[in-house]
Amino acid sequence: MSSRNRWRMWTLGALALAAFSTAACSSDEGTLGPGDNNDPNNPDDPEKEKDPTKDPTAEETILDHRVINYGEAYKTLHLKLLDITPNLTNIKRLDSADDQQAEYEAMVDEIFEDQRLAPRMIRWWRDTLRQGGGDLDTAPTFAARVMMEGKPYTELFTASSNTCPTYTDGQFVDGDCNNNVPTHAGVLTNPGSMAQFYGNMAFRRARWIQETFACKKYPAEYSDTPEQVGEGQYTSPWPFGRVAEEPINFQDTSSVVCANCHSTMNGIAPLVAQFDENGMWQDSIQVQTPIAPEPVTTELSHWLKPGEPTAWRQGVEVTSLPELGQAMADDPSVRACITARLWNFTMSKEDIVAGLATVPTEVIDDYMTQLGETGDMKATLKAMFKSEDFVSF
Repeated sequence: MSSRNRWRMWTLGALALAAFSTAACSSDEGTLGPGDNNDPNNPDDPEKEKDPTKDPTAEETILDHRVINYGEAYKTLHLKLLDITPNLTNIKRLDSADDQQAEYEAMVDEIFEDQRLAPRMIRWWRDTLRQGGGDLDTAPTFAARVMMEGKPYTELFTASSNTCPTYTDGQFVDGDCNNNVPTHAGVLTNPGSMAQFYGNMAFRRARWIQETFACKKYPAEYSDTPEQVGEGQYTSPWPFGRVAEEPINFQDTSSVVCANCHSTMNGIAPLVAQFDENGMWQDSIQVQTPIAPEPVTTELSHWLKPGEPTAWRQGVEVTSLPELGQAMADDPSVRACITARLWNFTMSKEDIVAGLATVPTEVIDDYMTQLGETGDMKATLKAMFKSEDFVSF
């Protein structure tokens, strides 16, 4: 008998056995249906005690049944941050400690001073910034340096020098982004970032800034008093007539209210429009407006009506990338976004925007306060790894 036929006979036999087992389990005798009071998970059973590990409406929840395990936390932390499991000596050191919490926290401190942490953080920033490798590595390396050296997170948007460092032989090496920018503004003027997200009317760049550092898709702003426009609702706080009507009609309401997003987006995109496809700053706008039969170079009037300002948000007008960077540095929602991204990394969650892994504010409120007071992303991340949430299983 061929191996293929033997495989078929084994599969058919297994399926037959599974069918027999299923039939036996589904017989009337001894089965538990949704109306059976013997069903321990039957919500209709008035006599059934709620299982707090399964019922989120009970006074206790599954979170109350977690147990602290510093050994598991240390192994998880070590693998996550250094890409290798801890050695037996350290495992025994923690296991035999009289005060495991103090020993664990001391070992966390040691990991955060380990030279192997920097390359791991560069990789994390590659994922976070959606870029990396070759010429695209300078922004993630810069962001990792800000973190590893305990500099204020605001330098991500405000640093005016050494914004294109490299990482060589275990050290960060100074480097400027020589892409003709009048004044640098952290990652906002990085040639790799601008090259990676080159596109029509600079909308990909505006979207990257919004989603990466504000942690939400457009629309970015909402009015307290939405108004009916056409068949839809206009929810932006900006005047509806702010955006251009030609050559692309951003005031169109035939299918969606385009201005809900573009009233904000069109005020940011012009600020990053003078970078060409290689991320080099030029004296004129380098992006195109996609109209038939051929695209044309975008003009400011393609985004906004005459007299309408470029701005980060309503009431926060900016005219340059350094001003945009400062506005972002001052914005509490940006601080909340960075804190949430650090938390999701700690807890192995998906991306906040792409994976919809949002974080309730109350979960990270203390860390947002800490980041606001110190500006230190590394210290904030370290505190997360020492938290009861991380060491509980």
